[in-house]
Amino acid sequence: MTFGFRALMGFLMSFFLAITMSLFSPVVSGAPLTPEGFATGVVVGTVLGTAILALVPLIPLSMGFAVSCGAREGSLGWFLLKDVLLCTVLVFVISFVLTFMMTGFDAQFASRLLAPMPLIWAICYVVAIQVEPLCMLVASKVLRTPLPQGQPVDGEQDEKEALT
Repeated sequence: MTFGFRALMGFLMSFFLAITMSLFSPVVSGAPLTPEGFATGVVVGTVLGTAILALVPLIPLSMGFAVSCGAREGSLGWFLLKDVLLCTVLVFVISFVLTFMMTGFDAQFASRLLAPMPLIWAICYVVAIQVEPLCMLVASKVLRTPLPQGQPVDGEQDEKEALT
């Protein structure tokens, strides 16, 4: 997986997750949703997530994590498991930075960070498994590269396995 693919994929995934987190984090925390807070969350989350996914090979690590859990590449289990690691890292790091930016660091910081985390993670996970195939397809089309191994295209891999 090339740096360019990771960077573009990181941008696309981070954009969708940043929108999701910026919408739901205040609601889950009991804070008001403001246009300034939403815009800040989207920009910071997108930039931070893009940097993480471009510089750290988190997507290949996530694919390896799914395989190490016993999921066969390209299977439904593999597809669902690989987003667990990806979402966990992105949601924690982006939440940490945004919570620090919006509320500062004091004795209650850990509570403000961790209290909404399970629900925010679950929401972001559902979004990630829905938008990741689209993000991979767009990144592969823009960069004119094949999809990373393990990603079926329109059931192509399942048909090949059925024939063998």
